[in-house]
Amino acid sequence: MPGHPPPVSRPDRRFAFSGLTRGPWGVLLALGVAAVFAPAASAAPASASTPYEQGVILVGFRPGSSEATQRALELAVHARWKHLLGQASRQGRSARRLGRRLGNEFELGVPRGGERFAVRLLRRERKLVRFAELNYLMQASAAQNVPNDPSFPLQWGSLNTGQTVNGISGTAGADDKAAQAWTMTTGSRSIVIGEVDTGVDYTHPDLAANVWSNPGGIGGCPAGTHGYNVVAGTCDPMDDDTAYGGHGSHVAGIMGAVGNNGTGVAGMNWTTTILPVKWLSSNAYGTTTQLISALDWVVKAKQAGVNVGVVNDSATFYGTAYSQALSDEIDLLGTNNILFVTGAGNTGDDNDNLSVRRYPCGYDRPTEICVTASNQHDQLPSWANYGPSTVDLAAPGDNIYSTLRNGTYGYISGGSMASAQVSGAAALILSVDPLLPAALKSDILNNVDQLSSLSGLVRTGGRLDVCKAIPGCGASAPLAPVNSGPPAISGSAQSGQTLSASNGSWLNSPTSFSYAWQRCNSLGVSCLAISGATSSAYTLHAADVGYTIRVAVKASNSAGSATATSGQTAVVTAGVGTFGTNSVGGSSDTFSANLKRVNSYSLPASGSVTKLSVYLTPTGTSGQADIKGVIYSDSGGAPSSLLAVSNELVFSNTQAAGWYDLTLPAAVNLAAGKYWIGLITGGTTGAAGFRYSSVSASRDKNSNTYASGPSNPFGSFVTDSEQMSLYATYTPS
Repeated sequence: MPGHPPPVSRPDRRFAFSGLTRGPWGVLLALGVAAVFAPAASAAPASASTPYEQGVILVGFRPGSSEATQRALELAVHARWKHLLGQASRQGRSARRLGRRLGNEFELGVPRGGERFAVRLLRRERKLVRFAELNYLMQASAAQNVPNDPSFPLQWGSLNTGQTVNGISGTAGADDKAAQAWTMTTGSRSIVIGEVDTGVDYTHPDLAANVWSNPGGIGGCPAGTHGYNVVAGTCDPMDDDTAYGGHGSHVAGIMGAVGNNGTGVAGMNWTTTILPVKWLSSNAYGTTTQLISALDWVVKAKQAGVNVGVVNDSATFYGTAYSQALSDEIDLLGTNNILFVTGAGNTGDDNDNLSVRRYPCGYDRPTEICVTASNQHDQLPSWANYGPSTVDLAAPGDNIYSTLRNGTYGYISGGSMASAQVSGAAALILSVDPLLPAALKSDILNNVDQLSSLSGLVRTGGRLDVCKAIPGCGASAPLAPVNSGPPAISGSAQSGQTLSASNGSWLNSPTSFSYAWQRCNSLGVSCLAISGATSSAYTLHAADVGYTIRVAVKASNSAGSATATSGQTAVVTAGVGTFGTNSVGGSSDTFSANLKRVNSYSLPASGSVTKLSVYLTPTGTSGQADIKGVIYSDSGGAPSSLLAVSNELVFSNTQAAGWYDLTLPAAVNLAAGKYWIGLITGGTTGAAGFRYSSVSASRDKNSNTYASGPSNPFGSFVTDSEQMSLYATYTPS
């Protein structure tokens, strides 16, 4: 088989420490060392494909670190023995001086398979550890691990060399980097992938060894059965799909066809355990209830001790079939430490558009990933659904060769295949890094290959790169930002008010931040990006009333970027409102002395009126005008009772044209309805002008001595067509 020799192991040496009862985080916290670390400042590591000695790591402690601290760190990585590096050469005076300057350096014996975890943990404790590294073998090197399965060259999604597959040529490198990831791990039988689909051909020669077998009693099914059939209510999940020739079997092969067995194809995991639960019929249809039942069977299996880490559901519902029950079931998977992966759909639609959104993709749950399909050129096929706010990433899903029912193989294209690639990748990661679902999701999404062809089409702007997501595979220094505390929003959730976003807390020193504000429904779901809202502050508008608002903050540095989303605001309410005419009329007039004039308007909702505002202009007449605002009730379409009188405004003919406020001495509470608002003017004629629009029979007026104050009731009046540039400001109740 092409590739480097496998990691070698040496006999275990005597366990040097005893009484290890706490996990690594417990030991570190007992020392008072933070459980979340910054990356070590060290030289770039050797290539991720370099072979290494199994069960051994090399570590150098900083000078001054106590023996107790060193021992605690050794316990944290379950070290079983240690030997001083270069022990014979450290006997001389110069060697001892070097040791005091650089600190002690050791070989540590750690559990086989845990070398990379130990190195990563120790590297991050930069104040105590100068370096931590694998014990690399120098005689061999390989960039990829290619299986001997004869049809592997057709699996461009795992290794794209530009080969022609099914008559279509590709672009070299447009793949999910599985062949590179296989230099780190090819999977683990202990990691169980739940597959809810049309079932699986569990007798297929390329699947049988990787299909789950019931030890007896799980889900009420006998020993030797291989899952469950929700459609038939039996313990037989055999794939009977006729629409695609074995949709569930095809998906299973992508995630976990037996690799390097000289037969057919290789799955993302050469070794794994696939647990099939059939909920789709032979013609690939099912109901929401059936899917919930399938997922619930997986949850109960997990609770019974089956180590399910990820569930793949490739099927989607077209249109606006939102189900709170299904969304809750996805959350239940998350609380049972199961990541849920689903497809975006195959109708070429924008999933951000509610009218065509696909579910479960659109639920946007914290432990859910939604995947769309990419082709052999790292582009979205025309049929692939997209959505910068609803679809997380792309993965190979076009022209995919995999297992089918009845022991056969063939091609299928779709988001189903892309979803399976990501589910398989999640299981591959779990085989070396036991992450919880939210962290596993972040690991996958924060380590995509970002591509210009996907920018603005998926949330991450990238395609799956499983190598980057596996510790030690691919570039690992510097590290991309990792969110350690979500952003937060400050400000009042009222139209007209400005909200501000904090950046949240981040590891790995982001150098820049960008923002994307989103409008969500009253429950905080179905969120859509607000066009143009990309700064750290956002002013609420009338269109936001009745919705909640959240912000996605993207942190970036030279190694990449990551996005974290705030919680949503309260439901936005209407802020300060106005009624009247707040535009400047095209016609001009001057105020006559001792005259009261009002226009009628409707207050749309009950509120507290605080002031009137009028547009005034200077005239050629010297002097000043005394003005007060008035509010009258309506009776039969005419002004009636006096409700409020403003403080006095004195306007001089030398003042500039503009809006002037007539503030009420106390706010007046008004119910929704029709009111008359206007002005009463003092003893000078022509000293002040105003603007108006001509609207037939819009204004009532009468003589009223200013010194006497506005009359109550309004009194007899004449009507004209001057709709003054005048409005009232209110705060909704």
